[in-house]
Amino acid sequence: MDEKFIVGVDIGGTWIRVAICTPDLIDKNIKIKITETLKENKYSISNSVVKLLSALLSENDIKNEQIIGIGLAMAGPIDIIKGEGFNNPNLGFRIIPLKGPIEEKFPGIPIYLINDCNAAVLGVQYFEADDDEKENLVYITVSTGVGGGAICNGHLLLGKEGNAVEIGHGIVEPKSTIQCNCGAYGCWEVYSSGTGVKLRTLNALNDGELNADILLGIVNGNKSKITAKEVFQAAREGDILSKKIVDECIFYCKVGIGLINNYYDVSTIYFGGAMIKDEMQIIPPLIEQFEKDPIKFTINHPPKIKITKYRDEIGVRGALTLVKYKSENNPILEGTSF
Repeated sequence: MDEKFIVGVDIGGTWIRVAICTPDLIDKNIKIKITETLKENKYSISNSVVKLLSALLSENDIKNEQIIGIGLAMAGPIDIIKGEGFNNPNLGFRIIPLKGPIEEKFPGIPIYLINDCNAAVLGVQYFEADDDEKENLVYITVSTGVGGGAICNGHLLLGKEGNAVEIGHGIVEPKSTIQCNCGAYGCWEVYSSGTGVKLRTLNALNDGELNADILLGIVNGNKSKITAKEVFQAAREGDILSKKIVDECIFYCKVGIGLINNYYDVSTIYFGGAMIKDEMQIIPPLIEQFEKDPIKFTINHPPKIKITKYRDEIGVRGALTLVKYKSENNPILEGTSF
């Protein structure tokens, strides 16, 4: 009998990752391909997924009939019934067909669409969470956007269309004049995501109220080269404007963590995403706040705060985990719409 495989796909605002593995999810058997997230038209993403998956199957001499399922994780919002993304603030199109175009190329293979952070929390739970964390757990990505996934009392929280725990678009500053890509004002995402840090930095530079000589020196005076990476570097070097932006990024992470813990009462919150590459500026202040003075942000006993050791891979590992759990009828998915 031919060996069976599962497929995981993670679609983010910047990168697409496709992985294939045996159902036991042994690390040495996980093979991953990656490409930039193209935004030329609404089918660019599904075309990229098909191309990467086809290459993986060909390179490893795997037939379509050997695939038992595809886990398709994408930054939300998504519609798990229609199999598409909608109103996505970072992917360029208001409707992004996913399941349909991929099913055309891989007919007969079950495809399970899931929010990328809901997938990631499954990955954390399976691959790295301690036994006393597995039942009540949250994953937060701080990257192009801010997103979250939650497991409460041993069940994955999904909501009516699969968009529960869309934390990045919670309003943390109601009187804000800063507009998020989603169209709202004052979202957590505009304060703490890479996109938001860049936007607020450019706005502050245009205002000209704070000194930013160090930051401008890093980019040789070319504002178009400014990203969150340069802002955090400048803050480390003492740039006044950049320090303000970074301090606000961290403050609103504290607000977000506090709200999440009030809502879900979790044991541990795991962080991931590209922004966490500057972890020494972000994570220690968060840990200190919730160890020493949590009441300013949460009424419940505070969670532990950790960083996923799988970094950028946790989303695609979570997509693999989704297929494994679905094939095994794992109770963590009980009551979901997959």
